[in-house]
This record gives sequence, structure tokens and C-alpha cells, in this order.
Amino acid sequence: MGPLVILLIVAFPICGLIGYYIKTKNQERLKLIEKGINPDDGLSISDYHIQSNLKNGILFISLGLGLFIGHLLVLNFSQLDNLITYATMLLIFGGIGFLINYFIIRNWNAK
Repeated sequence: MGPLVILLIVAFPICGLIGYYIKTKNQERLKLIEKGINPDDGLSISDYHIQSNLKNGILFISLGLGLFIGHLLVLNFSQLDNLITYATMLLIFGGIGFLINYFIIRNWNAK
């Protein structure tokens, strides 16, 4: 398998998961608004955009770093399975990105 095929195999499920996440988050927010509950808990629109952009930026940087680390591992250790290595690194670094975002937002809200 070529690197392009592996990238496509990894990219399609990730894009699908991101799309599903955005869709379900929108549905959840709409249900809260219909019930008369503010889903942002007093966040102004500009603060919401800042937090959303921060989360997306950290997520995409960490996923890119995960792909890069996965690629380095595949190049240096020939016994590793390409797909499992890439998927594992994407999940690990994506999770790390969400944790970093959580701690930044928590510290921001504490101020």
C-alpha cells in the first residue's frame, strides 16, 4: 500500500468523526435553545468564537503532530503495522489536544 492510500484510509474516518461530532453538537445546542436554556452559560459570542477556534486549532495541530510522529515511527520501525500506528498516534495526540484545550479553558474561566 502506498502512502496516499494509507492517508485516505485514515483521513476518511477522521473526517467522518469530526463531521458527526459537529452535527451532534449542533443538534444538542438546538435542543437546549428550544428548551430556553443558554448553551453557552453566559459566554459572549466573541468568547464562544475564541474558545471554539482555540479548540479546533489545538485539535488540528495535535492531529498533524500525531500523523508526523506516526510516520516517523513507521519509517524507523519496519515491524510496525502502518494503519495501526497512524490510527494510534492520531487518537493519542487528538486526546492530548483535547486535554490541553480543557486545561486552557479551565484556567481562562478561573480568571
